[in-house]
Amino acid sequence: MDNRLSNLYSLLAKQGKTFEIPYLAKRFQVSTRTIYNDIKKLNETLMAASEEIIAIEKGRVYYSVDNPVEIEKLLLKNSDFISGDKSIRRVRLLETILLLPDYFSSEELLRKTLVSKNTLLSDLQEVRKILQKNKITLESLPFRGYRVIGDEIDIRNLLAATLEQDPLLFETEHYEMEQPLLAEIESFIEKICGQLGIQLSDESFQKVILHFWITKKRSALGKTLAASNKKDILSKEEKALHERRRELTELFRQSINLAEQLYLANKISEASITKYQELLSDKWVTFNLVIERFISAVNIQLPELDFKGDKKLYEGLINHLRPAYKRALANETLENPMYEHVLEHYRELHWIVQKQISVIERMLEIEFTDHETSFFTLFFAASVERSKFYVPHKAKVVIICNAGISTSEILKSKIKSIFSVDVIGTFGAREGVRWIAEHKVDLVITTIPLDLKRVPFVQVNPYLSEEDIQIISEFIKPVFHEINVDDLLRMVNKYVKLSTQQIHNLTEEFKEYLNIRSSENLKREYRPMLKEILSEDLIDLHYHAENRDEAVKRSGELLVNKGLASANYIEGMIRNVEINGTYIVIAPGIAMPHARPEEGALAIGFSIVTLEEPVVFGHPKNDPVNIVIGLCAVDHQTHLKALAELVEILSHEQNVKNFLKATNASEILAMVKASYELVK
Repeated sequence: MDNRLSNLYSLLAKQGKTFEIPYLAKRFQVSTRTIYNDIKKLNETLMAASEEIIAIEKGRVYYSVDNPVEIEKLLLKNSDFISGDKSIRRVRLLETILLLPDYFSSEELLRKTLVSKNTLLSDLQEVRKILQKNKITLESLPFRGYRVIGDEIDIRNLLAATLEQDPLLFETEHYEMEQPLLAEIESFIEKICGQLGIQLSDESFQKVILHFWITKKRSALGKTLAASNKKDILSKEEKALHERRRELTELFRQSINLAEQLYLANKISEASITKYQELLSDKWVTFNLVIERFISAVNIQLPELDFKGDKKLYEGLINHLRPAYKRALANETLENPMYEHVLEHYRELHWIVQKQISVIERMLEIEFTDHETSFFTLFFAASVERSKFYVPHKAKVVIICNAGISTSEILKSKIKSIFSVDVIGTFGAREGVRWIAEHKVDLVITTIPLDLKRVPFVQVNPYLSEEDIQIISEFIKPVFHEINVDDLLRMVNKYVKLSTQQIHNLTEEFKEYLNIRSSENLKREYRPMLKEILSEDLIDLHYHAENRDEAVKRSGELLVNKGLASANYIEGMIRNVEINGTYIVIAPGIAMPHARPEEGALAIGFSIVTLEEPVVFGHPKNDPVNIVIGLCAVDHQTHLKALAELVEILSHEQNVKNFLKATNASEILAMVKASYELVK
């Protein structure tokens, strides 16, 4: 809640020192009389809650308590405060209107808002403007009342955005009865996340809960999404919701049609995640290739950095892209709480990311907002922070953050570059509290209020201000300031004139001596071309397979026989196809089975199997399959150059026909070589 009263209380409680009234008036840009009135209102609220009040005497204000109260919660339970604050009052009015059935009366609104008729009419004018801005109309019919008209998804999105501005609504007397339902929704979503192998950020988790609650409330009013035709392919989220539709019906106390199931599934897929098992989607190959190109495009603009060699950057971006893509498709906006910090501290980097994000936008045919783009910038910023010099870690620290993985990563990188710590992990609040109960750490650094008894903790801002650093310093001794090679070279240049070559050589020696770059970045992993890793003994033409598993097994056997994978890898490939069957079929007639690197991958490799008779993999559009490409990857990146070449070759229909007609492995290799010569 961005309110002067709560901000004033927070300032007094946090500082715990005496303030002059004129100073406070100047700071909040109001009159001294207003400050006196604000303190009076705060004290009335504190007294009503039997809390210690703010001392004020002779133009001076003092307030010192060991445990400051949650002032926003107290204020938002105070009906007089709500009635007197027009911004909160109008938020509550908008929520009320969007949750009422058709043809509600002004008398009903007066009973719910407890304001005068003139105030209500004035507020309704402002609420109409908000509705119109969102393509929604508040219609008024004589003798019948008001009703809201608009696209149901637009109405739900506006209601969700409004509820996010009013986080304590469900603690008010009227909405406290919703708590059991919210708890049921939370439990249901946790089951879905467990089934999908993902962990949502705390912020995203709360948003998904809101969307489920809104869907329940709007459906109860008869405001449901129009029934849709059955989809040929269901995403993982859609499949999970559909499988649990009976539980969903029990949760909502009414039948939920397919359109509603798909809508709720999409809200989960749009959410930011902090942890994930390997997620496959219908665009998994495209996502991997486009992220590789995106990183390369940014790296070209900043050649002095090694973004292409940063595996954490790649994994973070691929993890973020899927929900970001879903949000872009749904025109769902997500504000970055660190947006201003990005503009202030990483303006040049953000400008470059803004320019190069078009690589993704063109390939996926979407458009990102600047706030969404700034999340991508944070991943690159975290990579920059990781490249900075810091001494070996000592204290064991856990970070608890309610935002997404990009915010967690940059906070983690900043802490590691400033302090002598070992960051054991980053968690959301729910997961973090459970983890801490079973493990020993020296300090918890959190961006949200926590109630921890057995371990010291520090609450900080996500962007880690100087004040935050000072507070953390009381628990941990900071390391030396960041060492900048350019500063060292300038010092050397004061005493001896260096040639361009000497500057380059000395720069490399400084970096190696100071370990400013990790060994991972000093020697970037080689990324072979397809012609370097594909050989005749990895190709089997016109193979007879009785079914899907036999076809997959044969592609794996070629990899194992070549020494590129252990026998366990074949089992992993078959298991992965069972779980992700539809996503393994990447194009009409073409499947690309693979397993996780840790399931037996020994080296990069591709096998190619053409089938005598096509087999069914379970894809509604791309079946049957007659080309099976076995993929063996030791990490997320080193195989991408060869994969990009293979995808390009098979994107041409004539090449696919030539693959199927080939009777000798040398013909396939000749096509690969010809493709290389064409683009060389």
